[in-house]
Amino acid sequence: MTGARMRVALSARGVEVDDGAGGVLAPWGDVDRVTAFALGTVRYVSFDLVNGHSVEVDDGAPEWDEMVAALPAHVDGGVDDLPAALAALAHDDPVLVVGAPVLPR
Repeated sequence: MTGARMRVALSARGVEVDDGAGGVLAPWGDVDRVTAFALGTVRYVSFDLVNGHSVEVDDGAPEWDEMVAALPAHVDGGVDDLPAALAALAHDDPVLVVGAPVLPR
């Protein structure tokens, strides 16, 4: 989950995580799917990796709006209005499958 100093950004290379002590890249080829869910009043986007780990970003992260805006360029999914779908997520809702990464050719 995102801490006070951890930042997540999306790029053509993949999901980039900077914890202040150096960066880590999860290439899009290592991302199995992108999901979203809510716990209480907090919403999360999760980048589920093929190795079973995940990178989660909560809606309190400074990069939330930027990340949500960038997702459609990197993820092929069936969510028409992603910002609205994420805003509508409630605690009892099932996990929303945002989609799978669009891999560079």
